[in-house]
Parts: sequence; structure tokens; C-alpha cells
Amino acid sequence: MMDAFLSRWQRFTVREQTMLLVGGLLALMCAVWFGAVQPALDWRERAHLAYMGAAGDYQIIADGVARLTALNSTEANAPDAREPVRSVVAGSASRAGIVLSRVLPDEAGRLNVWIDATDGGQLMGWLETLSGEHGIIIVRAGIERTGEGSNVRAQLLLARGGA
Repeated sequence: MMDAFLSRWQRFTVREQTMLLVGGLLALMCAVWFGAVQPALDWRERAHLAYMGAAGDYQIIADGVARLTALNSTEANAPDAREPVRSVVAGSASRAGIVLSRVLPDEAGRLNVWIDATDGGQLMGWLETLSGEHGIIIVRAGIERTGEGSNVRAQLLLARGGA
């Protein structure tokens, strides 16, 4: 079979042999391009588009989760968040039986509070209630014992959590 092929090949002129070689090479290049390279490039493009779609979906979900988290935290703190710090502090002090001798707000929205005499345990309970239930933190505290027993005098700087 090879002999038949070689005898047939030798009957062609050099010009015909060159044309057959160039045509065969072009056919081989087309077969490689359309059979391997182009499908690989198409697959890569589809994979990239799928990735971009998934990344977009992820971003939408992440934004939704962030909005939901913010909404839940806002709803959980909504009554106190709208109520001024001064009102929250005065109301909770009254409920705890603590008398505020002086209250002075500052420019940053914080509240300076002076308490002349109260029970130390009662004061600590009230401060825990402010922090836990109302999100009001103690920025600065000066507490000193007055006389015998557990009576204390305090000067506090209070602010809404994160302020």
C-alpha cells in the first residue's frame, strides 16, 4: 500500500506536490482549530460568563444579608434609637430609684450625669440595664464612696453605643 502511494506521489510534479502539501497542512490546521482550539475557547468563555453570573448573584445576596442585618439591628433598637439619650437615662434612673442631681448634654450627643447619693449595688444594676437593654455605654465614670456603708456619689459620661 505504501508502494502504491509513493508511486502515485512521484507521478505528481513538484508544483502539484507542493500544492497538495500546502492544502493538507491547511486542512490539518483547520481541523485542529475547529476541533480543539475553538471548543476550548468557547468553553473558557462560557466558564467566565458563569463565574461572572455567580459573582453577581453572590454580591446581590451579600447586599441583601447586610441590609437584613442592619434592618434587624435597627428594629431591635428602634424604640431607644429614636428616643434621646437624655430621656432614656432619666426614665431608667427613675424606674431604678436613682435620683439624678445634674444632667448636662455635650456637643457630641453624650450626656454628663451627676448622682449625689445612691446605693452602690443599685447604681451598678442601673448601669447594667442602660448597657444591656438600651445600648447606652459608659464612656467615663468617677465613683466614690460617701461615708459608711455602700452609699456612693458618681459622675458619669454616657453615650449611645458606637457614638
